[in-house]
Amino acid sequence: MKVEIFRFNLFEVNTYLVYDQTKECVIIDPGCYSEKEREFLTKTLEDKELKPIMIINTHCHSDHILGVNFLKEKYGIPFAANPKDEFLLENAAEYASRWRWKIDTPIKIDIPCEDGTIIKFGETVLKCTHTPGHTPGGQTIYAEKEKIMFTGDTLFKGTIGRTDLDGASYDDEMASIRNIILRFDSLYEIFPGHGEPTSVGIETTENPFVKII
Repeated sequence: MKVEIFRFNLFEVNTYLVYDQTKECVIIDPGCYSEKEREFLTKTLEDKELKPIMIINTHCHSDHILGVNFLKEKYGIPFAANPKDEFLLENAAEYASRWRWKIDTPIKIDIPCEDGTIIKFGETVLKCTHTPGHTPGGQTIYAEKEKIMFTGDTLFKGTIGRTDLDGASYDDEMASIRNIILRFDSLYEIFPGHGEPTSVGIETTENPFVKII
């Protein structure tokens, strides 16, 4: 399995292409907004001869969904997310306008992801585990075989996601981090929603917010 990282929009959202030797791929957290960003993403898909199968979001804040409708329309692929974040999609246009972004078409979840949902494409298997806190429908997407996880804005390198937004909960976020994410094998590589990759081992011992002694 291979992972390509792109940083899109003014919040530098990490958008991920996940694919394997079959060339089938999923796109995680498409934050591409400008025409240049969208052209860059689609050119990468074309140059690598990748076949998009699905869009999956770790959560549905506006900076992470800016490219969803564009990709759905261009490739005819479904959008998967946890239904507990539907209220964010219903109000996406209003939230986005605060940053002078436009989301003209309502975004609908085509594939509801619940705790334990399995996503298969090519030779790859991804699993979803519910990790609320940053948003009610926040989820961590992971690959057991490759020991890779995508934590969205729940856990970053050296810090945690903010919990002062609509529907957020600090207690839920810390429970998700301590009781779920950091219970994975220490070798798991973490790909967060913003910033640099890290690992379960590093965050368990070095993250000042969640350090376990």
